[in-house]
Amino acid sequence: MLVLLFAGALVLATGTAWAARAPQAPKYTISNVLVSEPNGALAHSEPDVAENPANPKNLVAGSKLFTDTQNYQFKIGTYYSMDGGRTWHDNGPLPGFDQFQRTSDISFAFSPNGSIVYACVLAHGLNDLPNGIYVSQSRDGGKTWSAPATVWEDDLDITFSDKPWIAVDWSHTSSRGNVYVAWNLDEEGVDSDGATPHVLPRQSSVPKIGVVLSRSTDYSKTFSAPMMIRPFSPGNGNFALGATPAVGPDGHLYVAYIAYDSAKVNGKDQTVPRMTVSDSAGYGATWRHQVAVPVVSELPDKLKNGTFRNFSMPSFAVSQVDSSMVMTWADVRFGEADILATRSIDGGKTWSAPIKVNHDPSGDGKDKFQPALAVAPNGTFTCAWFDRRFDPNNRLIDVEIAQSTNDGLSFGRNIRVTKKSWNPAIDAPEAPGNVTFIGDYQGLAVDDQTVHPLWNDTQDGATQEIRTAVISVRLFTAR
Repeated sequence: MLVLLFAGALVLATGTAWAARAPQAPKYTISNVLVSEPNGALAHSEPDVAENPANPKNLVAGSKLFTDTQNYQFKIGTYYSMDGGRTWHDNGPLPGFDQFQRTSDISFAFSPNGSIVYACVLAHGLNDLPNGIYVSQSRDGGKTWSAPATVWEDDLDITFSDKPWIAVDWSHTSSRGNVYVAWNLDEEGVDSDGATPHVLPRQSSVPKIGVVLSRSTDYSKTFSAPMMIRPFSPGNGNFALGATPAVGPDGHLYVAYIAYDSAKVNGKDQTVPRMTVSDSAGYGATWRHQVAVPVVSELPDKLKNGTFRNFSMPSFAVSQVDSSMVMTWADVRFGEADILATRSIDGGKTWSAPIKVNHDPSGDGKDKFQPALAVAPNGTFTCAWFDRRFDPNNRLIDVEIAQSTNDGLSFGRNIRVTKKSWNPAIDAPEAPGNVTFIGDYQGLAVDDQTVHPLWNDTQDGATQEIRTAVISVRLFTAR
């Protein structure tokens, strides 16, 4: 037996193989660290986390914090750690958004030298006036935040912004330090947060609806007008969701998302979900669209034995070592929800056949969902996800994690992160569409030595809180 000591937690690891088999109790212990403070907020969910590239002890995180679970009202809260994730400070709501009714969908990215961390959110005013995308910045490691800069704002109530994500160019090119934000600029139909449908007038001066991207070249002081990546045609069933930007080591810009395209299947017109990556050698001058996964077997709105909503949105990362890229998502092609991955090692021109990241047997009826993916400076990809394999009734949830050291060709042993399974029905907000809410995604930050998954759970049996773990990469290869 090998004894591992890391981040103040004692880890015991034995030589168990990771081949598919019935789940067993882990031979190690991973400490779960409480990040959020359960004082005032009724529930926390949809966390994200980033690590300072110049100081790995500095971690910055954020999440939804609910103010009214029955009426689906929430703000964004932020947290920071200065000791590598062992302890955390809860800042409360992100400042500068008092005039908005709701603030949501937090994502973070550090500048290349670590002096700035950017926080991107969407915000909606009363009756969605105004609504838009905004970026705040912190220059003290997440302790304090600037007034938000406007990426895009609609004060006419004719569009609806949704699911933004932020990335920063760390390449050693002329575009180093550029800040990119991608999101949905929607026209009609109920959005994922249940807002009122909007119709875009033809004579409007705002961009056409679709997946759009904006760039800042002055450290988020100002942003360009939205650049269209993929237009929507709702009447024809064409849509997309989950736009995630990433930048390669050569400054090449990529945006991954799930696209819904009209296609003939067995002679009938259907809307087919496909994992897609759009890329541009320059800032949006031209875009190439590559289908990474021709057909996605999407998750149902609600998994079996659960009431919370689900999406098959992608998680996406590009290696700074060799531009290899990996995309993960939840898929039900094998009967239950599994975490699948595809990779490209030629700049997105071709993609591999999907592989399973989770190693429990196919057909075991245990659902896995909401993957988070990140890549370390040395090129190691890490994936964390929600997993029900330890509950015979396929209801309670754990967090599992695995790594790939071969550019996503395969993922190694699955490691249970949570100390105990948790009940998603506890403290669950009520979301539009007759579903409850535990969030649509989780967070993950990595470096060459340590992994920091970030998730929400109800391990205390009372409230939906944010937790993390500090995991040494040695655990993934321990025998």
